[in-house]
Amino acid sequence: MSKLVRKIFCLLVIFLLAAGTSLALAEESSIDSVDQGVAATGESKADKTKPITECRTPYSVAVLPYVDASGLEGRSREMAANAVKVALKTKYPGKADSVNKIASAKAVQKALKDHPFENADDPVLDELVQIGQAIGADRIIYIGMQPARMKESGFMVIGGTQTYSATISMKLKCVDVNEGRYLFNQIVEDVGSSTSINFWRIGSASKAKAVKRGTENCMRVFLTAFE
Repeated sequence: MSKLVRKIFCLLVIFLLAAGTSLALAEESSIDSVDQGVAATGESKADKTKPITECRTPYSVAVLPYVDASGLEGRSREMAANAVKVALKTKYPGKADSVNKIASAKAVQKALKDHPFENADDPVLDELVQIGQAIGADRIIYIGMQPARMKESGFMVIGGTQTYSATISMKLKCVDVNEGRYLFNQIVEDVGSSTSINFWRIGSASKAKAVKRGTENCMRVFLTAFE
């Protein structure tokens, strides 16, 4: 090997080592990425622009009873529950020509009675798989609403603005019963808000709409994460 070739080879090795070191230094550490799931505001950093679409993969799905520990009351509680239902029906419309089969509420209740969870607020994988097998479902969905956080901001003299922000936190799980694994198992948080412009206290922002929007955002993150 000539001196020129050796020199070129050595320079190439040095370049590759330097590039590898640079890439290693540029790679984000697990500490740096610790806040990737939820921002300081409680808002999910996942892509919320992706719409929920009807599932076209044929499988049977069972949705467990919605667990509500949100502390919400009245209209806010109703709109949160309705937002959950609308999101699920968007993905699983249950029409005659749908490729998916939705387990009946009666079948789900019987399976839960025969195989009770040790902790109903946070069932584990084996328990969810057991329920799915008892029902004969391919997938099990668990939805638990966590305590919500509300904030009011704005100003009022004669006229002004008012904003309600609702940080919605949901424990969301989807299990592939046949493979015995989670397709999704996360606590998702997101913020919904409602703003109004008031004059002489006529008109006001809606807490319920803020809750509804936060819930819709969480369900969108959940139901677009798997087919």
